[in-house]
Amino acid sequence: FYEEPLHFNFPPAFLREARIRVAAEWRPEDLVAVKQLVESGRLSLDGLITHREEAQNATEAYRTAFNDPTCLKMVLDWRSCS
Repeated sequence: FYEEPLHFNFPPAFLREARIRVAAEWRPEDLVAVKQLVESGRLSLDGLITHREEAQNATEAYRTAFNDPTCLKMVLDWRSCS
């Protein structure tokens, strides 16, 4: 989902330990931990959802989600669908 491949300057990385974590898939315990952090106020999700769109406009929503660099998270609103 990145526009360009991830890369970094390798020689300095070999001089120090580097850790890169990328979540490929959430596990159930991950979701429980995040829920607890949000509920306790230790984790704020303010600003995470940057775009919302009606579900019937899903084609445009996906276009925005994958092509607009300002779109962090898109929510499809299904409330108006029967």
